[in-house]
Amino acid sequence: MNKPIFVWIRNIKFSANLPTANCEFISSNSTVQAITSAEIARNCQFTHGLAQVILSHDYNANTVVCAIKPIVTKCSEQQYCQMLNFSHHNYEGLVGRFLRLLSFVTIIELQPFVDFILTKQEILQLFMSSEASFKHHHSYKGGLFEHSIEVAEMTYQNAKHLGHSDIECQTGLIAALFHDIGKIYPTLNMNTDKYCSGPHESYSFALLAQPLGILGTSNSRIFSMLTDLLASKPYGHKTRYAIEHVLKQADRSSAESNYAKIKFNTLPPHYYFTKVNGNVMYRLNSSS
Repeated sequence: MNKPIFVWIRNIKFSANLPTANCEFISSNSTVQAITSAEIARNCQFTHGLAQVILSHDYNANTVVCAIKPIVTKCSEQQYCQMLNFSHHNYEGLVGRFLRLLSFVTIIELQPFVDFILTKQEILQLFMSSEASFKHHHSYKGGLFEHSIEVAEMTYQNAKHLGHSDIECQTGLIAALFHDIGKIYPTLNMNTDKYCSGPHESYSFALLAQPLGILGTSNSRIFSMLTDLLASKPYGHKTRYAIEHVLKQADRSSAESNYAKIKFNTLPPHYYFTKVNGNVMYRLNSSS
């Protein structure tokens, strides 16, 4: 069966005479008409909004929706289409993953961060279209968004798997998602569209001042953890929160994995090693 994809469902209508339903959704910036079973449509209890679906085709080449998993989001259809335009190459998979991450944030004290990123259009656009680094990992348009999502997904899922509390998992998710957002600060405030290195941790506090201020007055303990996770760490820093290890490992894994992929991108598939800074790096793939 095909892998799940993210789509924006516009409408689901039940057939009057058949055990089927018609489903209209947006995929790849196009409107798609599909059919599904009445049972699937009824069980999802959902008529419009973001969803993960599994698609196939019948013998008449009709698009068939085989499964629907709704995703709760504060994003509207207009915002969703706008975000597709913001993302590099209109990559809706990343947009869907981003909104799914935000749907995991259910603790009320952390909601200002969700509202912040969905309503600050200029910040959101730069966050989705900027590079994560100059020459190391995710050093291409949209790389910052991709890296941030990868780190947030790994931090949240690993923290859940390791038995951290919901508060720690969701605080770790927010910290991971925005740990590098300060990298857009020069573009936002210094009239340059090129990647500029700098104290991005400090810049992150400047950009997130509004939601951090709200959190500081509503829950001092969550505020203390989140600011500690976002802050730059001096040499000899002693970790105060166990989830910091989870976030650090996720950050390192995303960066080093992408860096390795970049080094092999220009090589034929059967090449299983390359030299990086004088060291040999290996890989295994189906051609090895």
